[in-house]
Amino acid sequence: MKIAKVTYNAPRGDSKVVEMCGVTFFDGQEVELNSEEHEHLMSKLPNNQHFTFVAGEDQPDSKPKRGRPSNADKAAAEAARAAEQGQAVTVMPTVQPVP
Repeated sequence: MKIAKVTYNAPRGDSKVVEMCGVTFFDGQEVELNSEEHEHLMSKLPNNQHFTFVAGEDQPDSKPKRGRPSNADKAAAEAARAAEQGQAVTVMPTVQPVP
């Protein structure tokens, strides 16, 4: 998922508020967009003279992977589990026999 920050720069004599594709832009105020919800705007606004478009860093996908885990994912999970068990000490309560 890509993130971008967009600022609307109203031309002289024009409206200070613009609404595009369900997003409201106010003159001079920065709005954060992402490629999942606003893919069309992410492709359109960099070429618009009235908007300042600053592309941010790619973010990892928030959606979980579908299907069965790969062998590499299984091996990584098993290694993490083994490392956790090696570091953690489990204390079991002592049970006294009842006479």
